[in-house]
Amino acid sequence: MKKSTFFDAFYKNAGYLAVILISLIYIGGSFILISKTGKSVYEIIASGVLSMITGLLINGIFRSLGIRQAESDPRTMSTEKLYSDSVEAIVPHIDRLGDFCENENKRALYSIRTKVLARAGLRYSDFFDENGILYSHDYELYSCEEIRGATKSRARKMKGINRKRKKAYKRALNTKIKLLTPSALTSEGAKENDPFDFGKSKKEYSTQRNLSDMISRILMAIIFGYFGVSFVSEVNPALLIWNTMQIIMYITSGIIQMYSSFAYIVDEHRQSVIKRIDYLQKFKIYAENAPKPNISS
Repeated sequence: MKKSTFFDAFYKNAGYLAVILISLIYIGGSFILISKTGKSVYEIIASGVLSMITGLLINGIFRSLGIRQAESDPRTMSTEKLYSDSVEAIVPHIDRLGDFCENENKRALYSIRTKVLARAGLRYSDFFDENGILYSHDYELYSCEEIRGATKSRARKMKGINRKRKKAYKRALNTKIKLLTPSALTSEGAKENDPFDFGKSKKEYSTQRNLSDMISRILMAIIFGYFGVSFVSEVNPALLIWNTMQIIMYITSGIIQMYSSFAYIVDEHRQSVIKRIDYLQKFKIYAENAPKPNISS
């Protein structure tokens, strides 16, 4: 049985905490009056950048906590395990995965084009062959003679049908789909055309992190280098409440980010993995039942 951690308990009750914090922000607003600070432009920029960095750090921490919790969720772990097993199961038939993907792409394109044309009373077979290749530009239109010989209301309707059919034809002809590829099914997160992509090296990761850290530290250095501080003779309760409210807002926003990150991994991202699993299982059935190609000379 999985041992409950502090983060598990925090995550389960974070929603209640967010409600409490939002309530405190609202109540805290009753103790202060919002007015101009009288600060110079430079002072406003300095305090604004410092506040922004604080908010970004808090949000980033909560976002990473949400992702980490989602990755250890039993639903995510079982889905990833099933995906790994599904990829392993098709390895004996991997040489036929390209043909399967090509057939699925044709089938998907056929389905979309058929629906678009059918709404305008047109047939797929009048324009495209079985491979989805265009062979005809002739769509069923009312001729000028037919329109001229009709009543005004009928002629107006016939012109509307012509416009609708022209539009449907062009939409079907220009339909584009994201193609299903073997790499998309078997290597989540890998570059589609780079089979030798092994991810970032330690040096690359460190360089990237150092660059982002350097930018934030330059901003901090400007603030702390250009401005100095001195103790106030008396503590300003209004300023203390105002700064506390800012931190409470950042924490509340961070909790929302945490929930959002968790929901993305457990729901949206996991559904994309499940979709890959479905296609992999479909391919396995296809490969096991389709006749094997004759490669003998």
